This record gives sequence, structure tokens and C-alpha cells, in this order.
Amino acid sequence: MRILVMGAGAIGSVVGGLMAEAGHSVTLVGRARHLNAIHGDGLQIRGIWGDHNVGGLSLLTDASDYAGDPPDLILITVKCYDTAAAVDAVRAIAGPNTVVCAYQNGLGNAELVGAAFGWDRTLAARAIYGARLTAPGNAEVTVIANPTAIGAWTPAGPAPRARAIAEAMDQAGLPTVFSDTIQTVLWSKVAYNCALNPLSALLDVPYGALAETEDTRAIMEDVVRELYAVGAALGVHLVPETPEEYLPLFYEKLLPPTAAHYASMREDFVRRRRTEIDALNGAIVRYGASLKIACPANRFLTRLVHAREHGYGVEVSTR
Repeated sequence: MRILVMGAGAIGSVVGGLMAEAGHSVTLVGRARHLNAIHGDGLQIRGIWGDHNVGGLSLLTDASDYAGDPPDLILITVKCYDTAAAVDAVRAIAGPNTVVCAYQNGLGNAELVGAAFGWDRTLAARAIYGARLTAPGNAEVTVIANPTAIGAWTPAGPAPRARAIAEAMDQAGLPTVFSDTIQTVLWSKVAYNCALNPLSALLDVPYGALAETEDTRAIMEDVVRELYAVGAALGVHLVPETPEEYLPLFYEKLLPPTAAHYASMREDFVRRRRTEIDALNGAIVRYGASLKIACPANRFLTRLVHAREHGYGVEVSTR
């Protein structure tokens, strides 16, 4: 495949690098400092998926400089608040047979891709592996909870292409499965993140501590119930089907393996970066407002996170 990775940070570099090593033609679009290091010494990938030194990558700091035949696959791997700009940047590159995948967690990304390229060319992914850039040109894969899931966002989407891409990624050493219920899979991940991420970051505690006090449990349960109400109103098939079924699963199965982990949002606070709260709790608030469903717990957490961002100078403009 000809693959363009729009947003070659940690995740984008790992998926692009391993696909290139497997023989695919890969173009990375990213920041000059990172790409200059790759140009000089190759892309170094370390961690739980082994050590790799990947060469032969096409490197661009501006997607408009892309030349040649249209990509078969465009992966959008930017932060959620940059999705709209990334979609605009690759719009002229895509050909009629290009599929575009929102290779991101959070809500609202696939909808932006679908609006730009049509649902028959739109894929989405749920990735549950951790990666970080340890230095320019160097990426480390730190942890994986489950294989990445890829699928068509709607029944009109290109499911056979999604299945083929999932198989190619899996063969390249990126544990990946095809999903014919990618909305359900992504919303389930969002429920977990909405409950844990802002509280872990704001209170500076690991996930497990949030289950130990009545106050934080009550907030998390309100967050989940609001999300379920919004999801049901949008027609999303959630699994389990009710918050009463989800919460025991959350406390007994999902949270314990990550009890010692801190939210990545906490690292955003430390590094004084913009968070992705607007693709998590903020998205639930926006969807709820459009449906006239009150989401006070999600709204309050979103406002607190924005207040922290504002405190270190981040200009927040929600989608």
C-alpha cells in the first residue's frame, strides 16, 4: 500500500515505521526536528515490539508537498483538536480510491473525516497501546492493553478495505483486528477515559485511587450515566447496554490492570500542553446539548480542565 501518515508523532511514527519495514510505501508528515533526525539516522523504534531501525521513508513537513500517485490509505494521527486542520491538509492529496482512517481515540474525529471524504471512504480505529517520542527520530512503545481495532464507521463504509488494512497491520507487527462495530468499541474506550482521565490529572492520583473514595466513585458513575444517556439518544449500540451493567465491569475488570497508571492528561498539565478533553467529556457535553440532555458531571470536569489549561496560557477553542 501507499500510506500517508498525517501527524507523525509517537503513534504515527510507530505505525508508519512498522508498515514501511513490512514493505509498504510510507510518507510521514510531521515536525521538522523529528523528520530531520529520521533523515539522518533512520526512524528508531524501541520497546515491547522489539528494536527497529527503519529507513526508506518519505518525509514531509507540509502535506501539500506530497507528489506522486494518491495514497491508498491516509492515517490521521494528530491530536484530536488538530483533526479538522489535518483533514483539510490532506483533502487535495486523496484520490477517489483513497480511504482515510481516524487513527485516534476520542469522539468527533471520524465524523470530520466522513464529512470531508464521504462515509464510503471513512475508517476509524481504537488504539490501546502507549508510545512516546524519547528524542527526535526515536519512538518507544511502552504498553499495550488490547490489539488496535479498525473498522468502517457506518454500514456504508469500506468494511472489506478495513479488514485488509487490519490484516496488513497485524502482519507488520502492529497487533490489529478488524471490527464491524467500531463505534461501539470506540465509545466503550471513551467511557473508560471520560471516567478516569480528568480526575486522575486534576487530582494527581493514579487510576486505582479514584475507586477508593466515595466522592470520586460518585463523580465517575455520574460521568458514565450521562455518557450512556447521550449514546442511547444518538443510537450508538453500547456494550454493555446499560450503565448498571458497565459499572461493575469497569470497577472489577477494566480498572484493576491499570490501577497504578496516571492519565496522559496529567502529562499534558506537567508539560503545559493543550489536552484532548474536548474529544472526551467535552464531546459528551456537546452531544448532550444538541439533544437537550443535561451532562453536569461531564461539563464540570471539562470546565476544570479548561481552567487548568488557561492557567498556563492555552487558548482553547472547542470544535
